[in-house]
Amino acid sequence: MADHFRIGTLTRASLAALLLGLTSAQAYGIMNPEQMLAQAVAEINAQQQTQALDTLNQLIALYPDFQLAQLMRADILYAQSHLLTKMGQAVDSATVENLQAEANARLSAVKQPQEDKRPSYLLAVPTWLSHIIAVDLSESRAYLFALKQNNMRFVTSFYLTQGKLGAGKEKEGDKRSPIGVYELTAPIPANKLTSFYGAGALPLDYPNTWDKRKNRSGHGIWLHGTPIGQYSRPPKASDGCMVFSNDDLQQIMKTVNWQKTLVVTDNPLKWEDAETMNEAKNQLQQRLEAWRNAWQSQNGTDYLNFYADNFIGGNGENKAAWSERKTKLFSYHRPHQIEISDPLIIRYPGEQGIAITTFNQTYIREGTKTVERKRIWWQRQNDQWRIISEELVS
Repeated sequence: MADHFRIGTLTRASLAALLLGLTSAQAYGIMNPEQMLAQAVAEINAQQQTQALDTLNQLIALYPDFQLAQLMRADILYAQSHLLTKMGQAVDSATVENLQAEANARLSAVKQPQEDKRPSYLLAVPTWLSHIIAVDLSESRAYLFALKQNNMRFVTSFYLTQGKLGAGKEKEGDKRSPIGVYELTAPIPANKLTSFYGAGALPLDYPNTWDKRKNRSGHGIWLHGTPIGQYSRPPKASDGCMVFSNDDLQQIMKTVNWQKTLVVTDNPLKWEDAETMNEAKNQLQQRLEAWRNAWQSQNGTDYLNFYADNFIGGNGENKAAWSERKTKLFSYHRPHQIEISDPLIIRYPGEQGIAITTFNQTYIREGTKTVERKRIWWQRQNDQWRIISEELVS
């Protein structure tokens, strides 16, 4: 009977990876909707129609607007009556294609990362960051990690919808989701939005500094929910936002502090072990400390050598204007002390040789202390990390 289900032929090759953890989840009675869907697929492939139907009935009772589960249940009933020739026979072809794409994304994605692997972007974890949401746009999957004491702990993963035309946003209205590193801004509750956004929204700060430098346009890129009455949307169906089921979005909003969370998106995500990433972390840490030391010692030549010819300051200064201003300040020979602490070091996704360091900066001169958070953008040029942008952040 499984041969009647295109869902079955889609998933046989990846079924073993898909069902990792399913047995233990069954034992503890904590299966989520995706695990229940996986169980139904396994039962279909094992020719266990009655069990599959029972699993889908339970799933639909919990989530009556889960269209993929509804279609699978209908196919079982049609097949049992010998009326089915293919999955979704009575449904229009566009709907079937969308649901098959959703099934493939849900059932073939790696939901549990290897224990020794982590997204290869986050090199140093500061205390002021509590979570990272790493989005793999190639597999319509978001991975939630908790951060503590320079460690990343995998929490869970979620299916999501991205832009209709995929990844790599460049301009307003291009129907693509951005690749980059983004902060969350203040959540928008459901009662401030139309029902289209479901449980609410977590806006991203797109376009960020790098997007603006690359002349990328657009706005209003959010993590948001699905319309009431629709459990989920196809993998590519938004205008650029990343869309979660309302249950998943509510879980995210309850789990993370939006002010202490980063969203990293790539196509696909890159994974590495911590030891492999240490060399890149050490290089950037040493470079950051050397920059601090050159600034504190007011060695103008060494200090300005850190800045690339294509440098643009947070106030729009180019390298020439920056050099002139800093040289004048150093000529006064006023003693000062600079301390940096608790840095975030992150490699930028989708780019070769771009990294960000964000840290707490304490500046002391003539008894006056100023504490600010600073962000420096680095680019690897001629085998050396150089500063291409420097800005204060709130």
